[in-house]
Amino acid sequence: MLNRLPFSYVKWLSVFQPQRKDPDLRPLALGFLCLIVVGGVALLLPWAHQPGRTLALIDAFFLSTSAVCVTGLASVNIAGMLNGTGHAILLVLVQLGGLGIVTASLALVMLGGERLSLANESAVAATIGRLQRATPAELFRYSCLLVALCEAAGASSLYWRLQALNPDADALMLVWQAVFHSVSGFCNAGFSIFPEGLVRWRGDAVLLGIIDLLVIAGGIGLLSLINLRYYYFWRRDPRRRGRLALQTRLAAGVSLLLIAAGTVVTLLFEWNHTLADEPFAHKISWAAFHSVMTRTAGFNVVDPGQMHPATLLFSMILMFIGGSPGSIAGGIKTVTVAVLFCTARAALLRQENVEILGRRISPRLSGIALMLALLASTVVMLGIGSLMLTELDEPAAAGPGGWLGLAFEAVSAFGTVGLSTGVTGLLTDSGKLVIMALMFAGRVGPLVLAVYLARPVHPWHIRSPEEEVSLG
Repeated sequence: MLNRLPFSYVKWLSVFQPQRKDPDLRPLALGFLCLIVVGGVALLLPWAHQPGRTLALIDAFFLSTSAVCVTGLASVNIAGMLNGTGHAILLVLVQLGGLGIVTASLALVMLGGERLSLANESAVAATIGRLQRATPAELFRYSCLLVALCEAAGASSLYWRLQALNPDADALMLVWQAVFHSVSGFCNAGFSIFPEGLVRWRGDAVLLGIIDLLVIAGGIGLLSLINLRYYYFWRRDPRRRGRLALQTRLAAGVSLLLIAAGTVVTLLFEWNHTLADEPFAHKISWAAFHSVMTRTAGFNVVDPGQMHPATLLFSMILMFIGGSPGSIAGGIKTVTVAVLFCTARAALLRQENVEILGRRISPRLSGIALMLALLASTVVMLGIGSLMLTELDEPAAAGPGGWLGLAFEAVSAFGTVGLSTGVTGLLTDSGKLVIMALMFAGRVGPLVLAVYLARPVHPWHIRSPEEEVSLG
């Protein structure tokens, strides 16, 4: 009946649709911007620099953006430019960026003794994920506890291994190295206080393995870690064992699949290239390390600028996908890719419902996944195009990889990865601004979209006539 009403009358009826107050998303972006500004100013202070060194304004804010967005790209060598104070400032920015402005805002509300509104609770839940029978306040406590435990365990493990390899080294220096790289690893930041990065540790598979585990734990998602914490897999009784949520199973399964695929592809194309003349154990360790780091960590033990173009192309795919929902990692997320794949499979098999691991996915969720992928692809393409305009006219700034190096840099920035073919230090000021915008969009964009799209749809009781169109 309503389908036959005149358009003007339909428009008049829409005025009487129930209105709902949605959560304000501006504080999320403004919070990140404020933290970046404060960090940039702090890094400009003279006592944060090495003697005789001065950090340029654009480089200070580039580093601050990279740290807050837990990316790891650096336009200068932070080991040669920053002293211990500068490294500490960088580490604080990484930690705050890793925890996220949303959880920090939640903490301020809780400390102030105020009760969250239903809109704010929905916004927080949409940003960091959903867990049955857990309030945002409980989820925040669990998240902080898990972050502290993971980083402490990582720092202890790194210190134990470093002390075993360097028994005569200064204990405080080893503690600082362990703490910095543990936080940087778990937060998927990819910063290192060594001039050569983690190339210093490339000969020790144990150290690289600890960093791998930290990066995986930070990228699997705090929600999944909490779920795994209460899953007692050794118990026979299913009622006492607990239940793994679909999101946890997807996050873990897709992550392991992508890590394995990245390792195989790296070995395939780099076996006789960058991994040539290396022992078999090093080839496996380095290939697995590179695959894990493409999940938005950014450490490297092999120079990406020397890698085969096919390896770089597949690495760009992994960087674009990124980590899992509710994690510190960037990208469009593993669960989004799983939903897109299963939606495409259902269309190919002409199935009415989209199912994943025995669970039905709503059409609205499939549409959200498609929109996230399209928007992310659009932003990345715009970033690549902008870099081509700003850098290709400057042969030195284009880097050793040419346009491929610029494309790799753009995807790395949007995915908050931090891997580079050597382009970052050669960028023009305009190019640095483009990369900063990509890092900010890659970090804040998915959070804002998660909150915006998770809101209940506006009730609409008027349906337009249905008509078919041709596809393909």
